[in-house]
Amino acid sequence: MPDRLPMGRTCIVVADGGRARVFLLEASETLRAPFRLVERGALDNPDLRSRGFSATGRPPTETNSGREAGPVHPMGAQRERHGIELERRFAMEIARKTAALVESWSDGVVVLVADPRMLGLLREAARAALKPGVRVKELAKDYTQLPVTALHDLLVQSGVMQGPPARPTQP
Repeated sequence: MPDRLPMGRTCIVVADGGRARVFLLEASETLRAPFRLVERGALDNPDLRSRGFSATGRPPTETNSGREAGPVHPMGAQRERHGIELERRFAMEIARKTAALVESWSDGVVVLVADPRMLGLLREAARAALKPGVRVKELAKDYTQLPVTALHDLLVQSGVMQGPPARPTQP
């Protein structure tokens, strides 16, 4: 992501297959960090956990230990397709919630930060849900589990946000 974002209307969505967090970039009172991330929502994908998928949206691994079992049964491929469909539905829900949050915007930027697989699903859903004047930018990283200060620091380092890190770095 080479160019930095305008700070007026910026929404950052951090997601993986099982969880999403939505932030707005808002003005801060301090001169040291003129902008800060404010979490405006969090979503969990209940479909994945209730159907035996892990928190990341991946099915648990299976081993084929029987000697006469032969090649792995094609059920694994079907389970993978089913997992992708569940993630696609979750991406659509994330896009709907994000679109509702930025509904009053006629322009601005929504930054999608997700692992490459989820990013592809989110890209499609977000472009369909957002107004035409709202741009979509992407960063292929999985930062879902990070605390806000670490997320802020990594977004500054990657060029998404301007300013110094949220906390001083240790020498």
